[in-house]
Amino acid sequence: MKKGLFFTIDGILAAGIVFATIIFASSFYAEEQPTFHVSYMSKDLIDTLSVANVQKINNGYINSLISDNTITNLDNTVLDQIVEFWAENDMEKAKKTASNVTAPLVPDTTGFSILIDGETIYSRDKPITKSLASSKKIISGIAKGHQTGNTRNNPPTLFGPVIVEIRVWQ
Repeated sequence: MKKGLFFTIDGILAAGIVFATIIFASSFYAEEQPTFHVSYMSKDLIDTLSVANVQKINNGYINSLISDNTITNLDNTVLDQIVEFWAENDMEKAKKTASNVTAPLVPDTTGFSILIDGETIYSRDKPITKSLASSKKIISGIAKGHQTGNTRNNPPTLFGPVIVEIRVWQ
């Protein structure tokens, strides 16, 4: 009778140790989704858009605008081009340019918006659950609603500065 009791207790302890080992080992393999700081994301996004030239960026939508001569200044940055579309009251092209360029850069679970002088150009509406960060950049160029001109007789009206703001949230 004593041998059976010792074997039973020994089996229960062994099963407990195996169970505890499995639970402990699985906690090392369970991986939490990586988090990022939205302040870094907003700053990096505005820096990327203000440095990348439309001519050098590999984007099908921008390439189609270049090929049909909608974008004439190939030295514009993506941010300059979005502001130029905004200044020409072509909100659809400004929105499409912003969405096409930022789609591969910002995770789908992250909300963000691009605003020019407080006017929303593009927004990916996601609920704000954790935090919101904003980065701003000053851009100047042709005034909104004024046609561009390349001669001294018909100079364009310059605007500026306008404040471009990118908000990113989780």
